[in-house]
Amino acid sequence: MPKRTLLLALALVGLSAASEAEGVDAWLEPILQGTVKLDMRARFEYADISGGPEASHALTLRTRLGYGTKPWQGASVYFEAENIAAADTHAFFDGIPPTNGKSVVADPNDTEVNQAYLLVDREDFGRSMARIGRQRLVLDDARFIGNVGWRQNEQTYDAAFAGTGLGIDGLTVQYGYVLDVNRIFGNQGNAATRDFESNSHLVRVAYEVAPWLEATTFAYLLDLRDSPLNSANTVGARATGGLSLCDDWSLDYQASYAYQVDGGTSGGDNPLDYEAHYALVDLALGFAPVGTLGAGYELLGSDDGNAQFTTPLATAHKFNGWADAFLNNGGPRGLQDLYLYASPKLPWKLKGKLVFHQFFSHDGGNDFGRELDAVLSRPLGKYVTVLTKFAWYEGQSSFSPADRVRAWLQVTLAF
Repeated sequence: MPKRTLLLALALVGLSAASEAEGVDAWLEPILQGTVKLDMRARFEYADISGGPEASHALTLRTRLGYGTKPWQGASVYFEAENIAAADTHAFFDGIPPTNGKSVVADPNDTEVNQAYLLVDREDFGRSMARIGRQRLVLDDARFIGNVGWRQNEQTYDAAFAGTGLGIDGLTVQYGYVLDVNRIFGNQGNAATRDFESNSHLVRVAYEVAPWLEATTFAYLLDLRDSPLNSANTVGARATGGLSLCDDWSLDYQASYAYQVDGGTSGGDNPLDYEAHYALVDLALGFAPVGTLGAGYELLGSDDGNAQFTTPLATAHKFNGWADAFLNNGGPRGLQDLYLYASPKLPWKLKGKLVFHQFFSHDGGNDFGRELDAVLSRPLGKYVTVLTKFAWYEGQSSFSPADRVRAWLQVTLAF
């Protein structure tokens, strides 16, 4: 072989090897330059529910470790494992039957894949995204679709979820199909605690009408095969926003309305024939040097005492008092919740909130009781947050849930 031909061949081989190396680098870069996430939450919870159960003292640790690849052409992969461990499982009832005679603290031991999904997010394609796999879903205020983030094992969804702005400023159109709901009990126990098999559809359209108004419409068609009584079709609308009044004064508001009928089509048919209404109005007046005062009213309607408005996928702890006396939305009589709250401006990076609730049934207007809640938190540097929280509920009639007290001390490390 002539020397010139040999040199040319070697050069071509070198270029080919370099090209292959660049190709390998292009594939490896998104993986090797990804992001590690660690979230550890240690919590002590005291729960005392009157009427039989003994008080619980739950010391638990939740650990989440996740890794997300660097986006490539808008595509990325995320994987997250989760473990919940208790110091003494006999010191509380974790909610999985049979009971051990203690008050409920719904944080059972578990190890699972918390999230594992493929995400395609393209701002340049009309602000469009699609995510498929096990994922966290929180829509609006989490009243209908949430992740139950307060409990140690959050609720996630095996789902396909997509959204787009269609290239229109302020518009968001979203659709989700839910195949499974991975609940807080880690698929343990009986039908009341195990995960939901689902054939459910979520539709949400939001539009920013003005800087002080976002209008949202939604339709949540839930078909939960393992819980037919929670299969329901809900349609509604929501308005949220805030106004700067003058100087340091501001006004924030939210208002929601929804209508629900029994649903289910593929094995999760609801045996009840009912219709119920939901409403929420919340106003918060802020004065920057002092803090915020607010008031609200929430209705979870009843159909003449036969059935109530259901929210089986909600972050229920966020609503109707932190003592969790009304996780069933008041039972067949429904629930009315009139509440007041204050969030004062505090020194030393402290954040706090005080809430008072007065509860009534919807059907019959029975006095369900009252509740006082308080929370105080403070960051310790960039990665650690300390929180303490308290809830006291007292019933007022034979229709009321059992009186109860809950208290928490919590430390979170997250990066």
